[in-house]
Amino acid sequence: MKGIRRAAAVCLTMTLAVSTLFGNTAWADMPQKMEKKKCVHVHTEECYGEPDEEATSSQIGEEPTECTHVCSVESGCIRNTAVSSGMNEDDSETGPDDEETNDQKNSADKAEDDEKQENAPSVSTPSDMEDTTVPGGTVIPAVKSQIFSWSWYDPEENLLDGKLELSGVTEEAQPSFEEVTEYLPEAIIAQIGEESKAGKEGKLPITGWTCNEYVQDEEGRWPLEGTYEFAAELPEAYELAEDVEAPVVEVSVTGDQAALTAYDPRNVVLNVNFIEGETFKSLAYNGSEFSSYKNDVMNLLNQNGITVTSLGNDSFQLIMTNASIQNLELSRGTWKIVLNESNVLKGKGTEVGGVGLKIKENVRATIKAGTASASLTVKNSPTTSTSRDASSGIVVAGSLTIESGTIEAAAYAEQNSEPVSGAIVVQSNGTLNINGGSVTATGTHKNGVYVLNNFQMTGGSLKVTGSGKPGIENVGSFELSGGTISTKSNSDGIGFLQGRGSVTIKAKELNTDRLYITGDSSFTVASVGKVTSESTIINSGTLINEGEFVSNGPFVKNEKGTFINKGTISGSRSLPDDAKQTPDPITVYTAEISENYKENRSIDVKNLAAIQKPVKAGNLQYELAEYTGSDKGEGTIDKETGHLTVTKAGVFKIKVNTQASGFYKAGENPVDITLTVNKAAFPDHWNLIVTAASGIYNGSKGYPAADISASSIPSDAKYEYQLKSTNRKDDLQEDQWKSECPKIVNVAESDQYVFVRVTVDNYKPKIFCSGNQTNITKRNFTDTKVTLEPETVIYNGQSWSPKIKVVENWQETSGDEVNKADYTIKYWTYWTGTDNSIVRERKDAGTYTVHLLGQGNYKNESNTAIFTIDKCKLNARITGYSFDKVYDGTTDITEEQNLSVQLYSDSGTPDSQDVRADQVNLAYQSADVGEHNIEAANITLAGDNAKNYELTENSTSIKGSIIARDFASMTVSADPLTYNGTEQKPQIHASVETGLSNVSSDAVVFTYSKNGVDYQSEIPGFTDAGTYQVYVKASMTNFNDAVKTVNVTVQQAPSSSGSHSGGGGKGSSGKSSSGSSGTVTKDSQKGYRSEEQGVITGASNQAVNDGYSHWIKDARGWWLRYSDGTWPMGNTGAFHWEKVNGRWWAFGAEGYLSTGWIYDTLYQGWFYMDENQGMLTGWQFINGKWYYLNSNHDGSAGIMYSNRRTPDGWYVKEDGSWDEEAGR
Repeated sequence: MKGIRRAAAVCLTMTLAVSTLFGNTAWADMPQKMEKKKCVHVHTEECYGEPDEEATSSQIGEEPTECTHVCSVESGCIRNTAVSSGMNEDDSETGPDDEETNDQKNSADKAEDDEKQENAPSVSTPSDMEDTTVPGGTVIPAVKSQIFSWSWYDPEENLLDGKLELSGVTEEAQPSFEEVTEYLPEAIIAQIGEESKAGKEGKLPITGWTCNEYVQDEEGRWPLEGTYEFAAELPEAYELAEDVEAPVVEVSVTGDQAALTAYDPRNVVLNVNFIEGETFKSLAYNGSEFSSYKNDVMNLLNQNGITVTSLGNDSFQLIMTNASIQNLELSRGTWKIVLNESNVLKGKGTEVGGVGLKIKENVRATIKAGTASASLTVKNSPTTSTSRDASSGIVVAGSLTIESGTIEAAAYAEQNSEPVSGAIVVQSNGTLNINGGSVTATGTHKNGVYVLNNFQMTGGSLKVTGSGKPGIENVGSFELSGGTISTKSNSDGIGFLQGRGSVTIKAKELNTDRLYITGDSSFTVASVGKVTSESTIINSGTLINEGEFVSNGPFVKNEKGTFINKGTISGSRSLPDDAKQTPDPITVYTAEISENYKENRSIDVKNLAAIQKPVKAGNLQYELAEYTGSDKGEGTIDKETGHLTVTKAGVFKIKVNTQASGFYKAGENPVDITLTVNKAAFPDHWNLIVTAASGIYNGSKGYPAADISASSIPSDAKYEYQLKSTNRKDDLQEDQWKSECPKIVNVAESDQYVFVRVTVDNYKPKIFCSGNQTNITKRNFTDTKVTLEPETVIYNGQSWSPKIKVVENWQETSGDEVNKADYTIKYWTYWTGTDNSIVRERKDAGTYTVHLLGQGNYKNESNTAIFTIDKCKLNARITGYSFDKVYDGTTDITEEQNLSVQLYSDSGTPDSQDVRADQVNLAYQSADVGEHNIEAANITLAGDNAKNYELTENSTSIKGSIIARDFASMTVSADPLTYNGTEQKPQIHASVETGLSNVSSDAVVFTYSKNGVDYQSEIPGFTDAGTYQVYVKASMTNFNDAVKTVNVTVQQAPSSSGSHSGGGGKGSSGKSSSGSSGTVTKDSQKGYRSEEQGVITGASNQAVNDGYSHWIKDARGWWLRYSDGTWPMGNTGAFHWEKVNGRWWAFGAEGYLSTGWIYDTLYQGWFYMDENQGMLTGWQFINGKWYYLNSNHDGSAGIMYSNRRTPDGWYVKEDGSWDEEAGR
């Protein structure tokens, strides 16, 4: 970073130096004032007289009478500015470190030089300016004079437009703060007054200057470029009036590039810190000569006992003789470091990360002793007190080789450091070679040695100590091929931690208090190497020993760890199993031995097989090996002595090996010994009696082949059986012996001898034979039970073959099924009702018998079983076209109903050819109107296979209905009346015809109504002249009511004839009537009406009770108000139709007049309703298309034609519109 900053300064210097060509002041050429006075003495009580004498307020600021101070160079009040500016008495240059660094203010005694300036009016500071103390101790501050305007007093004209420009500044010629203020004004010309009143103008001295930005950097250099504001300080008795600018001079500093070209930071080969707490200094080499920033590094090195010379080809030699500095960093090239006497790198400089000695990347360095006792001590300096401190003693990023000398590296931290750090750190690209010398690495809360890349040691000694951290921690490549290493970590730590990478020990020796191997790493002790460890832990990774490994403490290998031993392991403690040495094999023994069985005696295998234990091995160990042969013996063996206790004679496989001991593993190649223990002879006093089986055939249960009776034979003896037709033992076959006594089942197994072989453990077997032969006789076949599956079925028209099953059925039998070979089917018979006849198939309903004949194990006897085919049960149901008829006065079923009886079963409907219902009588239970049962009684069956069926019931019924009948005709007439001023009842003549010859109309009842709703038995009466409508209803049981109307006329007297003329249409709506014609009547609901005009309306939008109905229009549309206040209203999809003033109108579900296209579900057709004309008929041109609306008054007037031809021959399409292309 410093190199970058210096390079930037060089560039700025080249740019700013050009400004000197245009008349700006060049600092190197500016005259420097040689002397400056600034009193630094501070008065004490002695300066004012006796100790008990107090200075009064009037004495403050005055020279005390007793002060003996004299300003001089020795007292520091008078300074030689030549020295301050970098010039010695002999005019030689000095560095910036000799300059005064704390001079931040100019002194106020510039007034001494006023006599050198041009005369100017001056303003003196009032001597009586002091605070006033009033009784009680209150202090009233003095009133200050105010400055209302000012200008610089600059007789030397150093300022240009109020600015000071300094150019040509170099490293050797740097203006200090005080030297800059030498060229700033010493006074201002000010207009001064009091309390906002401007007074006289005069010269006011400047008491000092301040600039917080113009300061020295870490290396003591003053700024070489930049712009800085210097603020003037005025006497305390004066202050600036409001809105008056403060006196400030802008100072511009520019550098001189020509003075910096000798030092190029890109050529730095060495960085060094000399003084504790200061930053490093750099030494550069350009191929021919060394240089530094101030050309002082070489001198400083020499002064500190270090000489640096070039060896050519970018190689250098650094000789340290009793050197004591802070830090050393080799930045470039190949270095030969020669040590003389004792040398120290304290590591306490700044900007080096607390590292005492650092070999940077691509740098190769070699350390060797110049004198016999030469040494180098390297220390770190912690960068922080936290665990993040990464400071180290020696850091190798390139290559470091130690040839000779004593190297002591140490690193300290206040707590365990987390980053990679230690007394010696080999970084990820670094290599450390130790070829000789004595190296010590001590870490406190840090590693002693931390290897990230490559460590090679061929000679010398390395002693490492860690505290709180491992002594040596390796995650790279670590190889010891010469010399010795001793490493430990205090406080029960880890002396050598192998985390990653590999370690190879090829020399004697590495000695550690604890070796800890983890991660995916390997630690190898080569064939000539030696490692001594007080504690060894293989957490993971691999430890390979091909040389000598001494384990004097615990040796732990975790599950993920691997230990491979090909060398020698020794130590003061017992080794773990996987670290023990391989013993010598057993070579002296007899592989196959034999001995006869002797009861209650053991066999000494060791002596019998003449086994000798190897010298280099643990004790012998015996165990019985797995053996699966049929002659396997049984017993136990003592693992230590080899004594075999036999429980069963036979062959024993014995495995003999050497046991594991403190130094030896268990033997890897055990020897196998085969011991055959021969069986003893069968004792004579052991005897067995064998009796062969006999009896009646007992089915599958059978009989044991023989009954045996043992004498003196042990209870654990094993018996084997074999049957032969002769009693000669020579006929017996080895593979036919049975471990269980055979079972004699069949008669055919008679006439056999039974042999029994007795085997007792440890004795030879003996064979015994029965004195008689087996004998099984036949059983009666009637002792069995015959069953059929199924036993009973239902007729289905198919032939049946039930499964025949014969089972054992005698006492104590197991009920097993009889073998089919023990019987045969003789024949089947069918019971005809009188006898059994032999049949070949079982198809018709009835009873069948199967006849079986015994054979084989049974006598030649017969046994039977019954098989039944039941008739198929049928149900009857009534089916047909309709179960309803219109009342006809009878219970008969009509031909149109087409009713019949149908037969069915659970499996479906049988074929009518096989079976059908016969002689069925169908009739209603009653002849009257209502719901009744239709019954079919006395049903019989007929058909080709009717004998195989039967009805569940011979009758059935179903619900049916008799519907009320309409009268065939109804006639009504009324006699006219003549008005007489009183109510009169007309004579009404009514009659009906039933249309049935067997039903008369005598029971009919007539009732009457004026409104068609309320009917009564009496004929209504009328008073006024006119024509009235009377509703006549005919009612009779089993018939629908019939209603007809008749007009009753009350004739007027000859003088009061005429008719009433109703209102027109709907007023403003344009609907009008053609006036009433014909006879006008008055309805109680609708008011005046006539046959031709229908309802006759009065004036529209009037709700008056004038006997007329009225058209009413509200916000939703037109509706018709009847004279009684009610209105017509249809249903959803079915409209109420009303003839009003001679035209038909349709009213919707809410009572409003419907217009446009409407579909009436009752008439099942489309109508078009015009707002003014009501229902339209004939050809109509609607929305650009022609439609034909039925004009016939046949009850379908107004319905739209569709998909057919009109009465005049034109064709209309499905949507009702005229098809112009179809033509007529």
